[in-house]
Amino acid sequence: MISPVIQKDVVNCFAEEVVKFIIEEIDHDVFALLVDESADIYDKEQMAIIFRFVDKSGAVKERFVAVIHVKDIYSLSLKSAVDGCLQNMG
Repeated sequence: MISPVIQKDVVNCFAEEVVKFIIEEIDHDVFALLVDESADIYDKEQMAIIFRFVDKSGAVKERFVAVIHVKDIYSLSLKSAVDGCLQNMG
């Protein structure tokens, strides 16, 4: 369990299960997509994706879904990254 490859595999498996739970929590209802981009300390652009929705009890919830590295901050690049992320989530 100390191998970085195995650690990344375990983390990716957990991330997939958490995203599945979030999608079940939204329950094919209306949601808002919050997207924010910024550069990290190495000047690599990254984008955070968050879902905002109202659950069955009427409470507003926000769920952090992903951080995606993008090559630039042009709208077309950000849109294609968001589209790819949503396709991966199903």
